[in-house]
Amino acid sequence: MKSIKTKTNRTSNLAIFLGLFLAVVSAIFIFAPAIKTNAAEKSAEVNVSVNPIISISLDKNALSFDITPTSAGVFDSGSIIATVDTNSTGGYELYFSSEDSSTAMTSLVSESVITSDFNSAVTSSSMSANKWGYSLGATYFNKIPALADQVKIKDLDHYPTSSEKDTTVTIGTKIDSTLPSGTYSKKVVFSAIAHPSPVPNVNRLVDLTSMQDSNLARYCAETYTPTKNTVDFSWNKVFYEDLVPRASVQDTRDGKYYLISKLADGNCWMSQNLELVLNKNTELTSGTTDLNTKTSWTPENSSFTTAPTSSNWSSSNDIASAAALSYYPIASDRYYQGGTVKSSTPTASGVEYDWEKAGVYYNWYAATAGSGTYAMTSGNAEDSICPKGWRLPLGTTEDKSFYYLLTTKYGGVSPASMLRSPFNFIYSGQYIRSGMMYYQGEHGFLWSSTVYTQAQIKVLEYYSTIVSPSTNNNKGHGASVRCVAR
Repeated sequence: MKSIKTKTNRTSNLAIFLGLFLAVVSAIFIFAPAIKTNAAEKSAEVNVSVNPIISISLDKNALSFDITPTSAGVFDSGSIIATVDTNSTGGYELYFSSEDSSTAMTSLVSESVITSDFNSAVTSSSMSANKWGYSLGATYFNKIPALADQVKIKDLDHYPTSSEKDTTVTIGTKIDSTLPSGTYSKKVVFSAIAHPSPVPNVNRLVDLTSMQDSNLARYCAETYTPTKNTVDFSWNKVFYEDLVPRASVQDTRDGKYYLISKLADGNCWMSQNLELVLNKNTELTSGTTDLNTKTSWTPENSSFTTAPTSSNWSSSNDIASAAALSYYPIASDRYYQGGTVKSSTPTASGVEYDWEKAGVYYNWYAATAGSGTYAMTSGNAEDSICPKGWRLPLGTTEDKSFYYLLTTKYGGVSPASMLRSPFNFIYSGQYIRSGMMYYQGEHGFLWSSTVYTQAQIKVLEYYSTIVSPSTNNNKGHGASVRCVAR
């Protein structure tokens, strides 16, 4: 046996690269006498698409071995360096295989072959005689894959550095004296595919003019969805890193601002508790509020601004009768430092200055804008006091539920993680029917729209050791509200 030859050169292109330039045209008109100017400005985007290029070069087009065999077998090896050049900032994939379905080197003068059919990786000493294989580290050799079973030998997700352009494949063979002499040959194939170049990730949430913006659903859909491991935020419209899109948006009903974020479930969520103070003299309308079964709703009671008692927040007027009860906590209870400790001031943290606000505590009838009555024994309340375009999360395992967000998409969230980015939940506790705050600084409770029994609703409850996305809470208790975009 004299030589083994291998050569090929195959390329594939699959990628998109976008360049963006901005041209601005201005026109200024000066009137005589020159005491006024009018200026008009128009802008136009110029998009340049630069096609990807990719190529492969080999340091040698033939790899030859010259072996004098022995009865015990002689091992020899040599390497081919495949160099991939591409302009794709998304990187590339490199594959290796035989040129066809056969993986054996065949003799040019006889019917003898050198096969490549071992089942697991071998070393130079453990390789059987009259076999050949490939290695990416020159130590462990694998069988040559058929063309239909190409092996991926490199996968980059970024623009390759100089060293990352090169991949060394070592070919090894062991020959004993039973193999007829002659030249045995087989071609192998290197195939490269360029990844699409990444384009800027867009945060359309910063374009919202209000919580009630009619573009909410579209802007949310167009906004980049982060991975479940992402915790840092983007406040800019365009960014390249894997960040959680976030914006501060105003509720037109009372002028308050809320932080909203798009999370890994693909939904936009409020990152703060709702603090809409109810007034029995002010109706909420379907133009600004999540009302779907009626055009307006006026609460029976204004929000308490001093701590309510058992005499005005009791079972006689929060369950059996239809009465909206809510409590805007006193100053010392309005914020939670680190999500746990009550405070009269928010934590100073830049643009997230007041994200730890407690919000307003609502009984379920108030949270559902009067559609969640004691008579309901199943199903979902159709209305809520969320801004128009938003809703109470479902209490099921479906999309737009706490369960789907925390369990299905994030794979289960630890209690400690609930208080941190990207969720930023707080232990605001709840107001119970006996007229007292309960579990402040220890538990968090958030209403859903889903009925469990005549007296109970599905809620998200979380504390130091447990996160329960679908537990039960009494309709008459005062719990917090966080809304999800419809």
